[in-house]
Amino acid sequence: MTAKSEEDQLGFSASTRQLGDVTIVDVRGRFTLIEGEAVHELLEDLYTDGKTKIVLNLRDVTYLDSSGVGMLMRALYSARKNNAELRAVDLSSRVNEVLRLAQLHKVFADFPDEASALRDFGRADGGSRS
Repeated sequence: MTAKSEEDQLGFSASTRQLGDVTIVDVRGRFTLIEGEAVHELLEDLYTDGKTKIVLNLRDVTYLDSSGVGMLMRALYSARKNNAELRAVDLSSRVNEVLRLAQLHKVFADFPDEASALRDFGRADGGSRS
């Protein structure tokens, strides 16, 4: 069985890539409790490895339920606990709507694309952010 067919069966994958000192986590497929747990474990491993700037790229998330939203909030809490910064990019209109209805859009920084999130890390480092 190839990795592609496994991914098709599971409907979920998370992979990382590095852009300078920022780690990007590309999440694909459904994002519910089980997938959220997998992402949380991946993030914890990154924090243990000393990674403190993380971008969650959610462009290819096809489904997010309330458990998935809860896991996003858990990820944000873990980032803060580990003195790390977490950004989300490419949230679908549905995900944005769910976050807004739950009043979570005020605490979860999201950006339209990776470039915006990367620029925001630069502002946070430079102290020009108010």
